[in-house]
Amino acid sequence: MFGQVVENPLEHCELIRRWRCARITMRNGKLVSVERRLMAGSVSMAQVWWQSRYGRPEDDFCWLDYHTPFGMPGFLTLDYIHSGRTAGYKTFVGACHVLDEVARIRNACAIVAHVSTSAITDRLLIRLGWEQHLKDRSGRHWIKRFYNGYPKSTIKRYL
Repeated sequence: MFGQVVENPLEHCELIRRWRCARITMRNGKLVSVERRLMAGSVSMAQVWWQSRYGRPEDDFCWLDYHTPFGMPGFLTLDYIHSGRTAGYKTFVGACHVLDEVARIRNACAIVAHVSTSAITDRLLIRLGWEQHLKDRSGRHWIKRFYNGYPKSTIKRYL
């Protein structure tokens, strides 16, 4: 049940719709899998700092953890991003595009994230369609809204 893996979300939309928590894994610019997770991960600022300094292997990979909050089926929360030191732009952006496709499959209204690392710049987030959110709160809160529809799917280039 848990730990189910999908290599092509377009072929397994029903599974993706049912999963509350999952991880998107990319390697060398290609989607490896979307894997169901038992629960949303809890990540501390200390863990983010430690992994950014010492926990990044020399590899071109990226994974994103996301979940749907209880009582808010129209939203996805991007919980955590982890990448290797040699992760390329295509790998990271591909993971973001796969997350957009998951939002489309789940019919989500928006994706929200609290970005705690300066390695992900405001300029890059804006380029990917994100907007600053909750400006009156501390931290870098971002949202990607789909109220007016979803961007054209580009997932096939990452399969």
